[in-house]
Amino acid sequence: MIAAPTTEQILNECSRELMEVILPAVDDQTVQVAIFMMDLVLRNAAVRAAHEIAWMTDEVAALDEFSGRTSETGGSHLDEVVERYGRASEAFSAALEAAVASGDEASATEGRALLARRVAHEQEIMCGWSPVGR
Repeated sequence: MIAAPTTEQILNECSRELMEVILPAVDDQTVQVAIFMMDLVLRNAAVRAAHEIAWMTDEVAALDEFSGRTSETGGSHLDEVVERYGRASEAFSAALEAAVASGDEASATEGRALLARRVAHEQEIMCGWSPVGR
């Protein structure tokens, strides 16, 4: 028993219970597929819960540096971090657009590397899953 479980641990335990206890008791293949999909969502949410704020905070600093902004300080609650992340992303987008338009290949390359880092985090969160139609 975990005395003070993290959100990640709670979600992973739900995933384990779903796969080890519930799935074996289900004969309907359509329901089994639904259980596999729910398990994937739980595991994705566990990864996100464990890293989301840290990833966004790190990314905000890098995006602000790229765009020449002074990094904002603020609370560490998810909604506060998401707000700072959004502002940093907008500034980054404008700075990358300007770098590409001006032919500044060094800055454009640096910006593309920051985008690749963001994509890598998203791929880690998605655990190889992609929504239907994407």
